[in-house]
This record gives sequence, structure tokens and C-alpha cells, in this order.
Amino acid sequence: MKTQKKLLRRSFEFLVILLICFPLGIQISKLFWKLKNPLFEYLQLASLSFAVFFFSIFYVLRYSAVLKRYRLSEKKQKLIINKLKEEKETIEKGYINSIQMNKEMTSIVKRLIDTQRVLKQKNEWLRSFFELTTEILSLSDAYEVIKLLGSFESKNLGFLRISVYFNNQDNVFKHLCYFGKKDPDEDLLLKKAREDVNIAYKMEQRDNLLKIAVPMISEEKCEGVCFFTIRCDFLEKEDISYYISICNFITIAIKNSIYYSNLKKQKLEIEDLYEKSTYVNEKLKETIEELNKSKVELEKKNAEIERFFYEIILCLSKAIEYKDLYTKGHCERVQSIALKIADELGLSEDEKDVLKVACLLHDIGKIGIKEEILNKKEPLLPQEYEEIKKHPLIGYNILKDLDFMERIQKVILQHHERVDGKGYPYGLKDDEIDLLARIISVADAYDAMTSDRPYRRAFTKDEALKELQRCAGSQFDKNIVEKLLSLAQKGMVMFL
Repeated sequence: MKTQKKLLRRSFEFLVILLICFPLGIQISKLFWKLKNPLFEYLQLASLSFAVFFFSIFYVLRYSAVLKRYRLSEKKQKLIINKLKEEKETIEKGYINSIQMNKEMTSIVKRLIDTQRVLKQKNEWLRSFFELTTEILSLSDAYEVIKLLGSFESKNLGFLRISVYFNNQDNVFKHLCYFGKKDPDEDLLLKKAREDVNIAYKMEQRDNLLKIAVPMISEEKCEGVCFFTIRCDFLEKEDISYYISICNFITIAIKNSIYYSNLKKQKLEIEDLYEKSTYVNEKLKETIEELNKSKVELEKKNAEIERFFYEIILCLSKAIEYKDLYTKGHCERVQSIALKIADELGLSEDEKDVLKVACLLHDIGKIGIKEEILNKKEPLLPQEYEEIKKHPLIGYNILKDLDFMERIQKVILQHHERVDGKGYPYGLKDDEIDLLARIISVADAYDAMTSDRPYRRAFTKDEALKELQRCAGSQFDKNIVEKLLSLAQKGMVMFL
């Protein structure tokens, strides 16, 4: 259908063009051949008329279709108008929003410019403060640190007051160093920082002042406090945190410088002490050499004194033997047997030294006994035996004024006690009797039994050992008797 309409329209257009071109052709022919026939003019006029007529019809038909296509109903026109109004309102709102956004963007740009300016200012004083901290780290004296901070100049930051308080040995906070005029809030903030062990601060918006007290903490104890009064252009929350960090850093630097100064002072004191100690050591070395020489000489003197002492003891034992003719060599034999028993018991050298002397002096009390009783050939009468029993006590009284022989006195006094408590002079028993006294008791009894006496002949060795074994646990210490029997079986005791 569309193709047919298109073909008809094209044919009609061709006809109109032909009708227009026909009069033109006649006019050209008239001019070219110079024709003057009125018929041609009528034809020309008729063709022009038809051309105008058909062209008008073509125009009406052509554009009526276009008008028809775009002709709308009144309802649709209203809808379109309403739609256009809505779009207009939307456009107006968008325009108003764009104006508002433009204002906001302008404000944001302005803030960004201000922020950039502030950041630039902060960057400048941060850079200058960084250079300052580098210088601070190179200082080792708190006063020099304070002096350097006092000379610090910046458009946005300045220290008006710094004071350092440090704890001395008396637990009193001493004002160590400072600069600037004292602040009215200084004492209050110092007290807070010291008691709470926390950083205390106060702001004054009117003068852009920030007051900070930072404690010096060591092992959870406040050793000092640094107070700062700062003039600053920025007092935002994050800025205050940064100022506190800066003051904390400065406090640590001051604390380290104080410690360094103390260490340096201690180093000088130690060096001085070392020099003095070196001198003292040299003198001490000379003194030690002299003491060593004196020690050698003293050891020689002691050896001579011991030898002299032992010779005196030996002489005393000989004196007893000259009074009691039947006990010649008795003390030496008792000493030999007792020392071997002591070795078996594992006694110390000091105890054996005491035992050695006690054996030689155990019968020294017989000096106070009459010779006729000591050398009597008949059995002793009861009263005479009672006299004999006094010799341990007499021996003790002879030696009692010699303090260095206290143990020997005790052994001599107890060497005739029995473990069953029937001995003399005090009737002691078991561990009440000194161990050395119990050893001498066994050695003394064995030598007495195997020696001739005025009133009897000597026991044989076997008889004496059997008698000791029989009396073990009553008169003698059983363990000591067993040690003596063991020595006899080994052949390690003289006179056995």
C-alpha cells in the first residue's frame, strides 16, 4: 500500500514538472526560431495554468497528510502541556539545586583553601620543630634543653614557660631548672600529675594557651614532673593530642639528660674512687705482703709454742709416771690406742688434737694422791679406793683456770664415768659423757688390764679383750669396744 502511494506521488510530481517545463520550452522555441504564432502563446498560457493548478493540488495533498499526522486532539495537547509544565518544574528545581550545589562547592573549595593554608602553616612549624628535636637529642644537660626550647621561635607555636621538678634522695621534689614566668595554674597541675601519675593539662581559649604537666615515670613511680605553658594558634582536639605528644617527647629527653648527667657524675666519682682504690690496693698489697711475712713468722712461733706446749704436757705425764712407778709409758700407750679408735670413728683433726692432749693428762690428778696408796702392793681398802676416785676431779681443778683447755678439762673429769651411770665422780651415763672421755675410758681400761700392777699380774691380751666385750654396754661404750676389737683383728693397734 505504501509502495502504491509512493508511486502515485512520484507520477503526480513528474506531471507537474512536465507542465512547468512545457511553457518554458515554448518560450525558448519562440526566442530561438522567432515564432510569432498566437497559438503558441495560448498553449504556453494553458500549460502554465494547468501547472499552477496541479501544483496547488499537489501541495494541498502533500501537506495535508503532514498536518494530519501532526494534528492532535485537545486532550492529548493538555497532557503534553501538563507534561511540559512538569518538565519545566523539574528543570527549575534542578536549576535551583545546581545553584545550591554551586554554593556548597564554593564553600567546600573555600574550606579546602583554608585547610591547605593551615596545613601549610602546621607543616612549617612541624619542620622547624623537627629540626629542634634533632638538636634536643644531641644535648645531655637538662638546662641546655630548656634553654634551647626557650629560644625556639615559630609563628604558630611558642614556649612561654618550662619548669622541671625532680625527686631527690630525700623524696622531696626539687626545682631543677626553668625559664619564663611562673604560671598561676602550675602548682595545681603539678600536684595532679604527681598524684595521679597521668598527664594533666588545661586550655585557655582567650589567649590560645595550653598548660601541660607531664610526669616522669620510672618503675611505676613518679620521679619528677615537667610543666609547659604553650602559645599555639590551633586548639582542636587532634592538635592538643599532638602538643601533649610533643611535651611528652621533651619530658623524655629531659629525663634522659638528667639520667645522663647523674651517670656522668657517678662515672667521675667511680673514676676518682678507682684512683683512690688503686692507691689503697697498692698500700693493701704492701700490707698483705707484710702480713704474709708476719704470718709465716707467726706460724713458726705457733709451731714452736705447740711443740713447747706438747713437751710440757709430756713432762707432766712423765711426772705422774715417776710418782706411780707401775704406770710408766701408760699415757703414751693410751694415746696410741685412743687415736686409732678415733680414726675408725671418723673424728675431725681438731677433736683428735684434743684427744691427743687429754690422753697424756687424763691421770694428772694422781699428783694429789699419796704415793703409798698409788704404789701399795696389797688390794686397796675402801677408803683408799675412795681417795683414788678423786683423781679425775683433782685433775680438773689443776687445769680449770686454763680457758683454752676447757674441752680437755671436761674429758679428764669424765674419763672414769660409765655408760650405765655407775661411774665417778658424777654418775653420768650414755651421751651425757663426752665421746672423747668414752674413748679414753676403753683405751685406759685395756692398757691397765694388760699391765702389771702392785696387787696383781697383767691380763693376757685375749683375757683383756673378753673382759672389755663383757662390760660393753654397761661400763664401756659398746660401739667403741667394737671398734677396738676390729682394730685388734686387723693387727693395727700397738700392744695387741
